[in-house]
Amino acid sequence: MHATKRKLNALLQELGSSRSEANSGIVMDPDSSPTSHQDLLAKRRRLGFPEATAPVQPVSSLSSLSSSPKGRRTATATTIASTTTTTPDTTETLSKYCPGDRHQLLKRLATFQELTDWTPKPDKVGEVQWAKRGWICHGKETVRCLLCHKQVVVKLDYKEPQGQDASALASAEVENALEEKYAELIVSSHQQDCLWRRRGCDDALLRISFSNAKATFTALRERYDELCARHASLPYEFNLRLPPELDIDQVLSQLPPGFFSRADKPAKSGSVTITTTAVDQPVNRAALALALTGWQGLTNRRIGTVANSASCHTCLRRLGLWMFRSKEVDQNGHILTPAPMDFLDPLAEHRSFCPWTSPETQSKGGPQAADFAGWQALLQSVRNESSLRSVYAGRSHHLAATTTTTVRETTPSIHSTVDEAETGLAVEADDKARDAKDKERWARLRKVKSMLNTKKLRRSTVGKPESIKSNHSSGG
Repeated sequence: MHATKRKLNALLQELGSSRSEANSGIVMDPDSSPTSHQDLLAKRRRLGFPEATAPVQPVSSLSSLSSSPKGRRTATATTIASTTTTTPDTTETLSKYCPGDRHQLLKRLATFQELTDWTPKPDKVGEVQWAKRGWICHGKETVRCLLCHKQVVVKLDYKEPQGQDASALASAEVENALEEKYAELIVSSHQQDCLWRRRGCDDALLRISFSNAKATFTALRERYDELCARHASLPYEFNLRLPPELDIDQVLSQLPPGFFSRADKPAKSGSVTITTTAVDQPVNRAALALALTGWQGLTNRRIGTVANSASCHTCLRRLGLWMFRSKEVDQNGHILTPAPMDFLDPLAEHRSFCPWTSPETQSKGGPQAADFAGWQALLQSVRNESSLRSVYAGRSHHLAATTTTTVRETTPSIHSTVDEAETGLAVEADDKARDAKDKERWARLRKVKSMLNTKKLRRSTVGKPESIKSNHSSGG
Protein backbone atom coordinates (compact mmCIF):
# COMPACT_ATOMS: atom_id res chain seq x y z
CA MET A 1 0.00 0.00 0.00
CA HIS A 2 2.86 2.39 0.84
CA ALA A 3 4.51 1.54 -2.46
CA THR A 4 1.30 2.49 -4.28
CA LYS A 5 1.19 5.86 -2.51
CA ARG A 6 4.81 6.51 -3.43
CA LYS A 7 4.05 5.71 -7.05
CA LEU A 8 1.04 8.03 -7.02
CA ASN A 9 3.00 10.91 -5.49
CA ALA A 10 5.85 10.45 -7.95
CA LEU A 11 3.36 10.40 -10.82
CA LEU A 12 1.68 13.65 -9.76
CA GLN A 13 4.99 15.41 -9.17
CA GLU A 14 6.57 14.37 -12.44
CA LEU A 15 3.47 14.95 -14.59
CA GLY A 16 3.72 18.73 -14.31
CA SER A 17 7.48 19.03 -14.23
CA SER A 18 9.58 19.65 -17.33
CA ARG A 19 12.50 17.50 -18.27
CA SER A 20 15.92 18.98 -17.70
CA GLU A 21 18.18 19.78 -20.62
CA ALA A 22 20.75 17.22 -19.54
CA ASN A 23 18.22 14.39 -19.62
CA SER A 24 16.56 15.54 -22.80
CA GLY A 25 19.78 15.79 -24.74
CA ILE A 26 18.63 18.99 -26.45
CA VAL A 27 21.03 21.94 -26.56
CA MET A 28 19.05 25.14 -26.25
CA ASP A 29 20.10 28.06 -28.37
CA PRO A 30 20.16 31.26 -26.28
CA ASP A 31 18.37 33.11 -29.07
CA SER A 32 15.54 30.57 -29.01
CA SER A 33 14.76 30.78 -25.30
CA PRO A 34 11.05 30.85 -24.34
CA THR A 35 11.21 34.55 -23.52
CA SER A 36 12.76 35.57 -26.83
CA HIS A 37 10.48 33.23 -28.74
CA GLN A 38 7.38 34.73 -27.13
CA ASP A 39 8.66 38.22 -27.85
CA LEU A 40 9.20 37.24 -31.46
CA LEU A 41 5.68 35.86 -31.76
CA ALA A 42 4.22 38.99 -30.17
CA LYS A 43 6.16 41.15 -32.61
CA ARG A 44 4.94 39.09 -35.56
CA ARG A 45 1.33 39.50 -34.37
CA ARG A 46 1.78 43.27 -34.14
CA LEU A 47 3.22 43.41 -37.65
CA GLY A 48 0.39 41.24 -39.01
CA PHE A 49 2.45 38.28 -40.26
CA PRO A 50 0.47 35.03 -40.71
CA GLU A 51 0.70 32.46 -37.94
CA ALA A 52 1.45 29.69 -40.42
CA THR A 53 4.92 31.12 -41.07
CA ALA A 54 5.79 31.53 -37.40
CA PRO A 55 9.03 29.81 -36.29
CA VAL A 56 8.73 26.65 -34.27
CA GLN A 57 9.54 26.80 -30.58
CA PRO A 58 12.00 24.16 -29.34
CA VAL A 59 10.24 21.12 -27.96
CA SER A 60 9.71 20.97 -24.22
CA SER A 61 7.86 17.95 -22.96
CA LEU A 62 6.85 16.52 -19.68
CA SER A 63 8.98 13.63 -18.58
CA SER A 64 7.64 10.17 -19.03
CA LEU A 65 6.11 8.85 -15.88
CA SER A 66 7.96 6.02 -14.28
CA SER A 67 8.20 4.52 -10.87
CA SER A 68 10.26 1.52 -9.96
CA PRO A 69 11.20 -0.87 -12.77
CA LYS A 70 8.55 -3.17 -11.40
CA GLY A 71 5.06 -1.93 -12.12
CA ARG A 72 5.62 0.95 -14.56
CA ARG A 73 2.63 2.90 -15.85
CA THR A 74 3.14 5.43 -18.57
CA ALA A 75 0.94 8.42 -19.24
CA THR A 76 2.35 11.43 -20.99
CA ALA A 77 1.03 14.95 -21.14
CA THR A 78 3.33 16.61 -23.61
CA THR A 79 3.11 20.37 -24.06
CA ILE A 80 4.85 21.54 -27.20
CA ALA A 81 4.71 24.47 -29.55
CA SER A 82 2.66 24.04 -32.66
CA THR A 83 3.60 23.48 -36.24
CA THR A 84 0.67 24.14 -38.53
CA THR A 85 -0.28 20.68 -39.77
CA THR A 86 -4.06 20.92 -39.70
CA THR A 87 -5.87 21.43 -42.94
CA PRO A 88 -6.57 25.02 -43.96
CA ASP A 89 -10.32 24.30 -43.90
CA THR A 90 -10.15 23.65 -40.17
CA THR A 91 -8.03 26.55 -38.99
CA GLU A 92 -9.19 29.33 -41.27
CA THR A 93 -12.88 28.97 -40.44
CA LEU A 94 -12.36 28.78 -36.67
CA SER A 95 -12.21 31.92 -34.58
CA LYS A 96 -9.33 32.18 -32.16
CA TYR A 97 -11.25 33.48 -29.16
CA CYS A 98 -15.04 33.46 -28.96
CA PRO A 99 -16.26 32.03 -25.63
CA GLY A 100 -19.86 33.08 -26.27
CA ASP A 101 -20.28 31.70 -29.80
CA ARG A 102 -22.15 28.39 -29.87
CA HIS A 103 -21.47 27.83 -33.57
CA GLN A 104 -17.71 28.09 -33.03
CA LEU A 105 -17.92 25.71 -30.08
CA LEU A 106 -19.62 23.13 -32.29
CA LYS A 107 -16.91 23.64 -34.92
CA ARG A 108 -14.21 22.90 -32.36
CA LEU A 109 -16.12 19.83 -31.23
CA ALA A 110 -16.27 18.67 -34.85
CA THR A 111 -12.49 18.29 -34.90
CA PHE A 112 -12.75 15.52 -32.27
CA GLN A 113 -15.15 13.29 -34.21
CA GLU A 114 -12.54 11.13 -35.98
CA LEU A 115 -11.97 7.99 -33.93
CA THR A 116 -8.57 7.53 -35.54
CA ASP A 117 -7.42 10.78 -33.91
CA TRP A 118 -9.43 10.97 -30.70
CA THR A 119 -10.69 8.04 -28.66
CA PRO A 120 -13.46 8.43 -26.06
CA LYS A 121 -12.32 9.91 -22.76
CA PRO A 122 -13.98 10.30 -19.35
CA ASP A 123 -16.41 13.21 -19.12
CA LYS A 124 -14.05 15.22 -16.94
CA VAL A 125 -11.39 15.29 -19.67
CA GLY A 126 -13.64 14.66 -22.68
CA GLU A 127 -13.76 16.64 -25.89
CA VAL A 128 -16.43 19.00 -24.54
CA GLN A 129 -14.18 20.25 -21.76
CA TRP A 130 -11.26 20.77 -24.14
CA ALA A 131 -13.41 22.55 -26.73
CA LYS A 132 -14.86 24.89 -24.09
CA ARG A 133 -11.33 26.13 -23.41
CA GLY A 134 -10.40 26.76 -27.03
CA TRP A 135 -8.69 23.46 -27.88
CA ILE A 136 -9.11 21.54 -31.12
CA CYS A 137 -7.98 18.06 -32.07
CA HIS A 138 -4.67 18.40 -33.91
CA GLY A 139 -3.63 14.81 -34.48
CA LYS A 140 -3.38 11.49 -32.74
CA GLU A 141 -4.59 12.14 -29.16
CA THR A 142 -3.28 15.70 -29.46
CA VAL A 143 -5.08 18.97 -28.80
CA ARG A 144 -4.02 22.46 -29.83
CA CYS A 145 -5.05 25.91 -28.66
CA LEU A 146 -6.24 28.19 -31.44
CA LEU A 147 -4.91 31.31 -29.75
CA CYS A 148 -1.61 30.50 -28.01
CA HIS A 149 -0.85 27.47 -30.26
CA LYS A 150 0.17 25.24 -27.36
CA GLN A 151 -0.31 21.50 -27.78
CA VAL A 152 -1.06 18.77 -25.27
CA VAL A 153 -0.81 15.05 -25.91
CA VAL A 154 -3.57 13.31 -23.97
CA LYS A 155 -2.99 9.64 -23.26
CA LEU A 156 -4.92 7.76 -20.64
CA ASP A 157 -4.01 4.26 -21.79
CA TYR A 158 -1.98 2.82 -18.96
CA LYS A 159 -0.96 -0.78 -19.47
CA GLU A 160 0.02 -3.07 -16.67
CA PRO A 161 3.42 -4.67 -17.32
CA GLN A 162 3.40 -8.40 -17.67
CA GLY A 163 4.09 -10.33 -14.53
CA GLN A 164 2.86 -7.56 -12.23
CA ASP A 165 -0.20 -8.10 -10.07
CA ALA A 166 -1.31 -4.63 -9.00
CA SER A 167 -4.51 -4.29 -7.08
CA ALA A 168 -7.60 -2.90 -8.78
CA LEU A 169 -7.83 -0.23 -6.08
CA ALA A 170 -4.35 1.07 -6.84
CA SER A 171 -5.13 1.15 -10.56
CA ALA A 172 -8.33 3.11 -9.92
CA GLU A 173 -6.40 5.61 -7.80
CA VAL A 174 -3.91 6.17 -10.60
CA GLU A 175 -6.71 6.62 -13.12
CA ASN A 176 -8.48 9.17 -10.94
CA ALA A 177 -5.22 11.02 -10.34
CA LEU A 178 -4.51 11.20 -14.06
CA GLU A 179 -8.00 12.49 -14.79
CA GLU A 180 -7.62 15.21 -12.17
CA LYS A 181 -4.23 16.21 -13.55
CA TYR A 182 -5.48 16.39 -17.13
CA ALA A 183 -8.48 18.40 -15.96
CA GLU A 184 -6.01 20.93 -14.56
CA LEU A 185 -3.98 20.89 -17.78
CA ILE A 186 -7.07 21.95 -19.75
CA VAL A 187 -6.58 25.39 -18.19
CA SER A 188 -2.97 25.48 -17.07
CA SER A 189 -1.48 24.33 -20.39
CA HIS A 190 -2.38 27.64 -22.01
CA GLN A 191 0.21 30.38 -22.00
CA GLN A 192 0.00 32.86 -19.17
CA ASP A 193 -1.34 35.63 -21.41
CA CYS A 194 -3.78 33.42 -23.32
CA LEU A 195 -7.39 34.57 -23.07
CA TRP A 196 -8.65 30.99 -22.99
CA ARG A 197 -6.76 30.53 -19.75
CA ARG A 198 -8.82 33.31 -18.15
CA ARG A 199 -12.26 32.41 -19.40
CA GLY A 200 -13.82 29.52 -21.27
CA CYS A 201 -17.26 28.83 -22.68
CA ASP A 202 -20.28 28.81 -20.43
CA ASP A 203 -21.85 25.46 -19.56
CA ALA A 204 -25.20 26.60 -20.99
CA LEU A 205 -23.77 27.23 -24.46
CA LEU A 206 -24.66 23.74 -25.70
CA ARG A 207 -28.29 24.17 -24.68
CA ILE A 208 -30.83 24.14 -27.55
CA SER A 209 -33.23 27.07 -27.56
CA PHE A 210 -36.88 26.61 -28.53
CA SER A 211 -38.06 30.08 -27.51
CA ASN A 212 -38.66 31.22 -31.10
CA ALA A 213 -41.52 29.12 -32.47
CA LYS A 214 -40.96 30.14 -36.09
CA ALA A 215 -37.26 29.23 -35.97
CA THR A 216 -38.10 25.96 -34.20
CA PHE A 217 -40.55 24.82 -36.88
CA THR A 218 -38.22 25.99 -39.66
CA ALA A 219 -35.34 23.93 -38.24
CA LEU A 220 -37.63 20.92 -37.80
CA ARG A 221 -38.78 21.21 -41.40
CA GLU A 222 -35.18 21.45 -42.65
CA ARG A 223 -34.17 18.31 -40.75
CA TYR A 224 -37.25 16.53 -42.08
CA ASP A 225 -36.49 17.54 -45.68
CA GLU A 226 -32.87 16.41 -45.41
CA LEU A 227 -33.96 13.01 -44.13
CA CYS A 228 -36.67 12.68 -46.79
CA ALA A 229 -33.97 13.17 -49.41
CA ARG A 230 -32.49 9.90 -48.04
CA HIS A 231 -35.78 7.98 -48.11
CA ALA A 232 -34.17 5.03 -49.89
CA SER A 233 -31.97 4.39 -46.85
CA LEU A 234 -34.35 5.41 -44.07
CA PRO A 235 -35.47 2.64 -41.73
CA TYR A 236 -39.13 1.70 -41.73
CA GLU A 237 -41.28 2.94 -38.91
CA PHE A 238 -41.39 -0.53 -37.37
CA ASN A 239 -37.57 -0.53 -37.32
CA LEU A 240 -37.60 2.36 -34.84
CA ARG A 241 -37.84 2.10 -31.06
CA LEU A 242 -39.40 5.34 -29.89
CA PRO A 243 -40.30 6.38 -26.33
CA PRO A 244 -44.00 6.23 -25.40
CA GLU A 245 -44.15 10.03 -25.10
CA LEU A 246 -43.30 10.41 -28.78
CA ASP A 247 -46.63 9.72 -30.49
CA ILE A 248 -46.32 10.52 -34.19
CA ASP A 249 -50.10 10.71 -34.70
CA GLN A 250 -50.44 13.22 -31.90
CA VAL A 251 -47.55 15.30 -33.23
CA LEU A 252 -49.11 15.33 -36.71
CA SER A 253 -52.34 16.70 -35.24
CA GLN A 254 -50.44 19.43 -33.39
CA LEU A 255 -48.18 20.67 -36.19
CA PRO A 256 -49.16 23.95 -37.89
CA PRO A 257 -51.52 23.68 -40.88
CA GLY A 258 -49.57 23.38 -44.10
CA PHE A 259 -46.36 22.36 -42.32
CA PHE A 260 -45.61 19.74 -44.97
CA SER A 261 -46.88 21.75 -47.94
CA ARG A 262 -45.82 25.34 -47.42
CA ALA A 263 -43.17 26.68 -49.79
CA ASP A 264 -40.25 27.60 -47.58
CA LYS A 265 -36.78 28.68 -48.54
CA PRO A 266 -34.74 25.87 -50.12
CA ALA A 267 -32.95 23.77 -47.53
CA LYS A 268 -29.35 23.18 -48.49
CA SER A 269 -27.64 19.95 -47.52
CA GLY A 270 -24.08 20.08 -48.75
CA SER A 271 -24.06 20.24 -52.52
CA VAL A 272 -27.70 19.14 -52.78
CA THR A 273 -30.45 21.76 -52.66
CA ILE A 274 -33.75 20.47 -51.33
CA THR A 275 -36.77 22.43 -52.51
CA THR A 276 -40.27 22.22 -51.10
CA THR A 277 -43.47 22.56 -53.06
CA ALA A 278 -46.92 23.70 -52.13
CA VAL A 279 -48.44 20.32 -53.03
CA ASP A 280 -49.41 18.02 -50.17
CA GLN A 281 -47.27 14.89 -50.13
CA PRO A 282 -47.49 11.75 -47.99
CA VAL A 283 -45.81 12.22 -44.65
CA ASN A 284 -42.67 10.17 -44.06
CA ARG A 285 -43.30 9.16 -40.46
CA ALA A 286 -39.83 7.68 -39.94
CA ALA A 287 -38.17 10.90 -41.16
CA LEU A 288 -40.41 12.95 -38.87
CA ALA A 289 -39.54 10.75 -35.87
CA LEU A 290 -35.82 11.12 -36.51
CA ALA A 291 -36.15 14.88 -37.06
CA LEU A 292 -38.02 15.25 -33.76
CA THR A 293 -35.14 13.52 -31.97
CA GLY A 294 -32.46 15.80 -33.43
CA TRP A 295 -31.22 13.87 -36.48
CA GLN A 296 -30.67 15.31 -39.94
CA GLY A 297 -28.67 14.61 -43.08
CA LEU A 298 -24.92 14.04 -42.88
CA THR A 299 -22.62 16.29 -44.88
CA ASN A 300 -18.88 15.76 -45.08
CA ARG A 301 -16.77 18.85 -45.75
CA ARG A 302 -14.56 16.88 -48.14
CA ILE A 303 -16.95 14.66 -50.10
CA GLY A 304 -20.18 16.62 -49.61
CA THR A 305 -23.55 14.99 -48.97
CA VAL A 306 -23.55 11.41 -47.67
CA ALA A 307 -26.71 9.90 -49.11
CA ASN A 308 -27.22 6.98 -46.72
CA SER A 309 -26.24 8.54 -43.39
CA ALA A 310 -27.61 10.92 -40.79
CA SER A 311 -25.95 12.96 -38.09
CA CYS A 312 -26.65 15.07 -35.04
CA HIS A 313 -25.20 18.52 -35.58
CA THR A 314 -24.87 19.08 -31.83
CA CYS A 315 -23.03 16.01 -30.56
CA LEU A 316 -21.71 15.23 -34.09
CA ARG A 317 -22.68 11.58 -33.89
CA ARG A 318 -22.95 9.91 -37.31
CA LEU A 319 -25.45 7.21 -38.10
CA GLY A 320 -25.47 4.72 -40.96
CA LEU A 321 -29.16 4.48 -41.84
CA TRP A 322 -28.83 1.41 -44.04
CA MET A 323 -27.78 -0.68 -41.04
CA PHE A 324 -31.25 -0.37 -39.49
CA ARG A 325 -33.44 -0.73 -42.58
CA SER A 326 -34.96 -4.14 -43.23
CA LYS A 327 -33.62 -5.47 -46.50
CA GLU A 328 -36.82 -7.13 -47.67
CA VAL A 329 -40.43 -6.56 -46.58
CA ASP A 330 -43.63 -7.94 -48.08
CA GLN A 331 -46.78 -5.97 -48.86
CA ASN A 332 -48.26 -6.66 -45.43
CA GLY A 333 -45.23 -5.25 -43.63
CA HIS A 334 -43.78 -8.59 -42.59
CA ILE A 335 -39.99 -8.69 -42.52
CA LEU A 336 -38.58 -11.22 -44.94
CA THR A 337 -34.90 -10.28 -44.66
CA PRO A 338 -33.94 -8.43 -41.47
CA ALA A 339 -31.53 -5.53 -41.20
CA PRO A 340 -27.97 -5.94 -39.90
CA MET A 341 -29.11 -4.26 -36.67
CA ASP A 342 -32.26 -5.33 -34.87
CA PHE A 343 -33.70 -1.85 -34.38
CA LEU A 344 -32.78 1.82 -34.20
CA ASP A 345 -33.18 3.75 -30.96
CA PRO A 346 -32.67 7.35 -32.10
CA LEU A 347 -32.26 8.63 -28.54
CA ALA A 348 -29.69 6.06 -27.46
CA GLU A 349 -27.50 6.83 -30.48
CA HIS A 350 -26.74 10.35 -29.27
CA ARG A 351 -23.65 10.95 -27.17
CA SER A 352 -23.97 11.26 -23.43
CA PHE A 353 -23.43 15.03 -23.36
CA CYS A 354 -25.86 15.79 -26.19
CA PRO A 355 -28.67 18.15 -25.10
CA TRP A 356 -31.14 16.25 -27.27
CA THR A 357 -31.05 13.38 -24.75
CA SER A 358 -29.31 14.85 -21.68
CA PRO A 359 -31.62 16.79 -19.32
CA GLU A 360 -28.57 18.04 -17.44
CA THR A 361 -27.06 19.71 -20.51
CA GLN A 362 -30.40 21.05 -21.73
CA SER A 363 -31.42 22.45 -18.34
CA LYS A 364 -28.22 24.49 -17.87
CA GLY A 365 -29.05 28.15 -18.27
CA GLY A 366 -32.77 27.43 -18.66
CA PRO A 367 -35.74 27.54 -16.27
CA GLN A 368 -35.04 25.81 -12.99
CA ALA A 369 -38.34 23.92 -13.04
CA ALA A 370 -37.77 22.53 -16.54
CA ASP A 371 -35.91 19.22 -16.47
CA PHE A 372 -36.49 18.14 -20.06
CA ALA A 373 -34.16 16.77 -22.66
CA GLY A 374 -34.08 18.51 -26.02
CA TRP A 375 -36.58 16.20 -27.72
CA GLN A 376 -39.01 16.61 -24.80
CA ALA A 377 -38.66 20.39 -24.91
CA LEU A 378 -39.37 20.31 -28.66
CA LEU A 379 -42.55 18.27 -28.16
CA GLN A 380 -43.65 20.65 -25.41
CA SER A 381 -43.08 23.59 -27.75
CA VAL A 382 -45.21 21.91 -30.43
CA ARG A 383 -48.00 21.32 -27.89
CA ASN A 384 -47.85 24.90 -26.63
CA GLU A 385 -48.10 26.35 -30.13
CA SER A 386 -51.01 24.05 -30.92
CA SER A 387 -52.84 25.22 -27.78
CA LEU A 388 -52.24 28.86 -28.66
CA ARG A 389 -53.61 28.31 -32.16
CA SER A 390 -56.70 26.67 -30.68
CA VAL A 391 -57.27 29.62 -28.36
CA TYR A 392 -56.85 32.13 -31.18
CA ALA A 393 -59.08 30.07 -33.45
CA GLY A 394 -61.80 29.97 -30.76
CA ARG A 395 -61.66 33.72 -30.37
CA SER A 396 -61.87 34.18 -34.13
CA HIS A 397 -64.94 31.92 -34.40
CA HIS A 398 -66.62 33.73 -31.50
CA LEU A 399 -65.89 37.11 -33.06
CA ALA A 400 -67.21 35.95 -36.43
CA ALA A 401 -70.41 34.61 -34.86
CA THR A 402 -70.97 37.84 -32.93
CA THR A 403 -70.44 39.93 -36.06
CA THR A 404 -72.88 37.78 -38.05
CA THR A 405 -75.55 38.09 -35.36
CA THR A 406 -75.13 41.86 -35.20
CA VAL A 407 -75.40 42.18 -38.97
CA ARG A 408 -78.51 40.05 -39.00
CA GLU A 409 -80.10 42.16 -36.29
CA THR A 410 -79.32 45.49 -37.95
CA THR A 411 -79.83 44.48 -41.60
CA PRO A 412 -83.39 43.91 -42.96
CA SER A 413 -84.14 40.52 -44.35
CA ILE A 414 -83.73 40.11 -48.07
CA HIS A 415 -86.82 37.90 -48.27
CA SER A 416 -89.19 40.39 -46.60
CA THR A 417 -92.82 40.20 -47.70
CA VAL A 418 -94.94 42.86 -49.38
CA ASP A 419 -96.98 43.31 -46.19
CA GLU A 420 -93.82 44.15 -44.26
CA ALA A 421 -92.93 46.72 -46.92
CA GLU A 422 -96.41 48.26 -46.77
CA THR A 423 -96.28 48.32 -42.99
CA GLY A 424 -92.96 50.12 -43.19
CA LEU A 425 -94.42 52.72 -45.54
CA ALA A 426 -97.42 53.26 -43.24
CA VAL A 427 -95.15 53.75 -40.26
CA GLU A 428 -93.11 56.25 -42.24
CA ALA A 429 -96.31 58.20 -43.18
CA ASP A 430 -97.39 58.28 -39.53
CA ASP A 431 -94.02 59.68 -38.56
CA LYS A 432 -94.35 62.46 -41.11
CA ALA A 433 -97.84 63.36 -39.89
CA ARG A 434 -96.65 63.41 -36.31
CA ASP A 435 -93.78 65.70 -37.24
CA ALA A 436 -96.20 68.09 -39.00
CA LYS A 437 -98.49 68.23 -35.97
CA ASP A 438 -95.51 68.88 -33.71
CA LYS A 439 -94.39 71.76 -35.91
CA GLU A 440 -97.90 73.23 -35.89
CA ARG A 441 -98.09 72.93 -32.11
CA TRP A 442 -94.74 74.62 -31.66
CA ALA A 443 -95.84 77.47 -33.95
CA ARG A 444 -98.95 78.07 -31.82
CA LEU A 445 -96.89 78.06 -28.65
CA ARG A 446 -94.47 80.61 -30.06
CA LYS A 447 -97.41 82.82 -31.12
CA VAL A 448 -98.98 82.70 -27.67
CA LYS A 449 -95.65 83.43 -26.08
CA SER A 450 -95.12 86.49 -28.26
CA MET A 451 -98.62 87.81 -27.36
CA LEU A 452 -97.89 87.42 -23.65
CA ASN A 453 -94.62 89.26 -23.99
CA THR A 454 -96.42 92.18 -25.74
CA LYS A 455 -99.00 92.51 -22.92
CA LYS A 456 -96.24 92.58 -20.29
CA LEU A 457 -94.43 95.30 -22.19
CA ARG A 458 -97.59 97.47 -22.37
CA ARG A 459 -98.24 97.10 -18.65
CA SER A 460 -94.75 98.19 -17.78
CA THR A 461 -94.94 101.35 -19.93
CA VAL A 462 -98.37 102.35 -18.51
CA GLY A 463 -97.29 101.93 -14.89
CA LYS A 464 -94.17 104.14 -15.10
CA PRO A 465 -95.87 107.69 -15.40
CA GLU A 466 -98.08 107.06 -12.35
CA SER A 467 -95.08 106.23 -10.27
CA ILE A 468 -93.37 109.41 -11.42
CA LYS A 469 -96.38 111.56 -10.48
CA SER A 470 -96.55 110.02 -7.04
CA ASN A 471 -92.91 110.77 -6.50
CA HIS A 472 -93.36 114.44 -7.45
CA SER A 473 -96.37 114.88 -5.18
CA SER A 474 -94.59 113.45 -2.19
CA GLY A 475 -91.58 115.65 -2.83
CA GLY A 476 -93.72 118.88 -2.92
